[in-house]
Amino acid sequence: MEIIILYMEIFMPLDLNAMALFVKVVEHKSFSAASRHLSVPISTVSRKVSELEKALGVRLLERSTRRLRLTELGQDYYAYCRRGLEEIETGTLMLNERQAEISGILRLSVPPGLSDRLIVPLVSAFQAVYPAVTIRILITERHVDFIQDAVDLALRVGELEDSSLVARPLIRYRHVLVSTPGYLEASGTPVHPRDLQAHRMITFGGWFDNVSLKLMNNGSVHTMHVKGVLALNDYAGILCAIEAGQGIAEIPSIICGEALRSGRLVEVMPDWRLPPTILSAVYPCNRNLSRIVRLFKDFCVEHVDALSPHADI
Repeated sequence: MEIIILYMEIFMPLDLNAMALFVKVVEHKSFSAASRHLSVPISTVSRKVSELEKALGVRLLERSTRRLRLTELGQDYYAYCRRGLEEIETGTLMLNERQAEISGILRLSVPPGLSDRLIVPLVSAFQAVYPAVTIRILITERHVDFIQDAVDLALRVGELEDSSLVARPLIRYRHVLVSTPGYLEASGTPVHPRDLQAHRMITFGGWFDNVSLKLMNNGSVHTMHVKGVLALNDYAGILCAIEAGQGIAEIPSIICGEALRSGRLVEVMPDWRLPPTILSAVYPCNRNLSRIVRLFKDFCVEHVDALSPHADI
């Protein structure tokens, strides 16, 4: 304790600003040049350096009307001050970088079927920028309780009905009816929605759901209920079944876009279009978003289009 008190008695009276001004005067070789560089009045620069000399009890600079020269002690003291100020600056930068480092856990809720083609690429790209962030993903159809389920941000499909939540639209895409060329060649190609009743339909749904399709063509609207010969609540599984030639399915363009482009799948009745779908980032309106959540939301807004090139099919 006595050593600490002695240290404070010796060093605390010294003004770090005065030390910094002294270093700048030496580097710029004059009080006036240092004053101009720092935008500090020359009288302040001169006074601070004089106060530093008085506190130290030594003369650091020999002054004349034409020149400025370091004394022998001033030369040694300048070297120490410069190193000390560089260390302080380095330490300050280190603290700023540590404070700026984003770390922690981000908990997401996402709908089934989009994880492999959209969500995982988004998350991977985000973690490449913020590697200290750990991400937990809950894949579920249900609308989670943000507090009970400890979810920070949910990605949801469709219109927002809960007024206590905020939705930030991320991407607009549509579902398409698809099949394989082989299936259509063997079973015939439907040209009108009513023709689908004669085909094997693979649907997204649960145990008891019949799927309702709303198809539009130049102002004509046809709504129909479809009972699937195979129903899954996972679009990745539906895609596998369709590519295996099991029938016709409604599937997001985000998921099947590459298969359509390659020709493994073809769009069925392309003139009859399904309504567009919106994927949004959803969070409670009364919650202050953490820095991680805000950064991820903004990252999704900026990068989702580039990571889902098939959304416009």
